Amino acid sequence: MQPDLHGIMSAVFTPMNADGTAVDGAAYARLLKSQADSGVHAVVIAGTTGEHSTLSVAERKLLCETAVQTLKGRIPIIAQVGATNTRDSLELARHAMATGADRLMAVAPYYDRLRWSDLQHYLGQVAEIAGQPIVYYHTPRVTGLDLTEDELVTLAQQGLISHIKDSAGDFARTVRLMLRPDGPKVIAGNDPSMMAALVNGAVGSILGASTFIPEICVELYRNAVEKRDLPATQAVWKKLWPILNVLLLNGYVALTKAGAEMRGMPVGAPREPLLPSNAETRALLKRALDDAGIGNLAKA
Repeated sequence: MQPDLHGIMSAVFTPMNADGTAVDGAAYARLLKSQADSGVHAVVIAGTTGEHSTLSVAERKLLCETAVQTLKGRIPIIAQVGATNTRDSLELARHAMATGADRLMAVAPYYDRLRWSDLQHYLGQVAEIAGQPIVYYHTPRVTGLDLTEDELVTLAQQGLISHIKDSAGDFARTVRLMLRPDGPKVIAGNDPSMMAALVNGAVGSILGASTFIPEICVELYRNAVEKRDLPATQAVWKKLWPILNVLLLNGYVALTKAGAEMRGMPVGAPREPLLPSNAETRALLKRALDDAGIGNLAKA
């Protein structure tokens, strides 16, 4: 039976060595344990913050194997298997299911813009391997596919998707979709609208920042969804948003890795073409963390 997807689902970044040329599997295992201990509800392997576009197929398989060995039975493991081509994506999907991942998530191949029929065919192949509807990573800025509300509902009705990671940044459409009982469940994937999406019915959020600030993200979810306490939710958001804003304006992936280092869990450099954050942007992040009262990260 497929696990319920809800809460804070960390798009876990990929620890690497000092110059970003090799994946650090031991550091990845420690990071995953820390994530579960911090209360996140699931992890996403090889998402955008996980630098999937710079990883080889073999490296992505290693991440999935490490996650299953480390976390299986504790929290759901969502393997993001989207790639620039169908061949790699389906190979990763088969491997993830054989290895023991709980769910598959896929971004559409994102170099050549797919037609509607191309997308349906692609998602159908991935869902067939999964043996169940998958999570669709809806990110038009990357794929060029700005699907309508009705198209997303159609994909759910066809049994291709059960959820979307909604990174489209169109909050009006997000709200309409959440009111459709026949549509996919919405997982907030756009950081600026995260709080608003949770308050209005999103089942959870997939974001990279929770890899290094998991406790404040979990606190936001609990107040917004479990307790339905709007003033408490807003109070947490006032601490969280300045951190997210620094990331969004100054290089998200590099700064999340810098943030982990600041909190006592170094995970190496991003992989080129991304470069490490400079001293100025690191100082901005450190100030935001200090203002939110965030200290060292709990280690596994």
